Amino acid sequence: MTTGNIKKIIIAFAIPLMISNLLQQLYNTVDAVIVGRALGSVALAAVGSSSLLVTFMIYFFIGLSQGASVLVSQAYGAKDRQAIDKLVHTSIAMSVIAGGALMLIGIVFAPTFLGWMQIPKEGMPFAVTYIRIYFLSMIPMMIYNVGSGILRAVGDSKTPLIYLAVTVFVNIVLDLLFVAVLPFGVGGAAAATSLAQLAAAVLVIVRMMRTSDVYKLILSRVRLNLKTFKKIASIGLPAGFQSVLVCFANLVVQSQINTFGITIMAGFTSYMKIDGFIFMPIDAISMAISSFVGQNIGAGNWKRVKEGKRIALFMNIIITIVFCGVIALFSHQIIGMFTSDETVIGYGVKQIYWVVPLYFIYAYNQTIIGYLRGLGKTFVPMIISMTCMCLLRVSWILILKMFIDDPAIIYVSYPLTWIVSAVALTIYDGIIMQRYKEIEICGKHSHEFDFA
Repeated sequence: MTTGNIKKIIIAFAIPLMISNLLQQLYNTVDAVIVGRALGSVALAAVGSSSLLVTFMIYFFIGLSQGASVLVSQAYGAKDRQAIDKLVHTSIAMSVIAGGALMLIGIVFAPTFLGWMQIPKEGMPFAVTYIRIYFLSMIPMMIYNVGSGILRAVGDSKTPLIYLAVTVFVNIVLDLLFVAVLPFGVGGAAAATSLAQLAAAVLVIVRMMRTSDVYKLILSRVRLNLKTFKKIASIGLPAGFQSVLVCFANLVVQSQINTFGITIMAGFTSYMKIDGFIFMPIDAISMAISSFVGQNIGAGNWKRVKEGKRIALFMNIIITIVFCGVIALFSHQIIGMFTSDETVIGYGVKQIYWVVPLYFIYAYNQTIIGYLRGLGKTFVPMIISMTCMCLLRVSWILILKMFIDDPAIIYVSYPLTWIVSAVALTIYDGIIMQRYKEIEICGKHSHEFDFA
């Protein structure tokens, strides 16, 4: 990523990431269909609710793995073989430790956590069974996320896509076998996911062991280097907290939508399915610019970093505007795919009109966050997200809802917080750019980083 046409590099890197997101969305949908059709609505509700608990817990550790990815990309750009070696082996050790801790916590405290979530009595046995078997896959899941992050950090987004495709295929086949054919119930669905995650982890490990590149994995050298781990944590912990906080804010938003009744809930759910697809290209370009910036800042190519950021911003904003324009134009037909109830369709369309026209601001924010992540700057973006996406959005909804009984106050909270976040991120970006200009002038740029 340190040489060649920037636009082509970002596009070539982002496309596999977009397909990966699409595959993940497809798997989640198919998994829900199989469980719901084969086992009924109670099992589907139990699995869906307990999956939210899994997401909430693993987001933190996935954010932690982003710290390793950023540092590997910087060290790879600087051609620092020793730093990459420490980062790779410490990251794998970290994934085993974190995955083991998650596994034990999930298995032991599953009934307690699910009780806090107020899972109905009839669904509790399904949820406990699902969670306990699912959490057996935590070590493989963490290894896959860390390993695929390292591969993307060195510029390879195709291999993780291939492995994800294999995982999705294995998962769906085992779901059909364990749930629809064999009478294993929700435990079969969880086992299918666990085995698929194990397959993904094995593929990543084998790939890293067989490579001749600098990120080669040697199992006998896997150990936790405390100095390297601290550097990973300094970048990864804020990213993890940010993910968890945004997830928490979304839970609050959902709880407030629920108070308006089943019709508005259905409209909101229909819109959120569309929202997931809008997010795919935005997230892919954000991840692409992170790896691009990491490698080029490590190589001391500050001019190339600035040009990459400019191109990524332009691409992300234009793609989002075009995509959202199509959705707004055909909003009634799109929401109509999920329901034939005209009242539900009306609420879904209303949310599209409130939110979608300003989605390009969110694309701007995510691109800047991705760029800052590539620089290793994750703490201030976490504070901005915590303040705007969480505190401001939740406060806005809870306060106004006491005076205005209209779901529009929830819809408008999204573009409102995007605008405030954009202003804060722009100011911080200006400060960072000024700092790097001074480093560039002084000729100290290539010596600023101690990667591991």
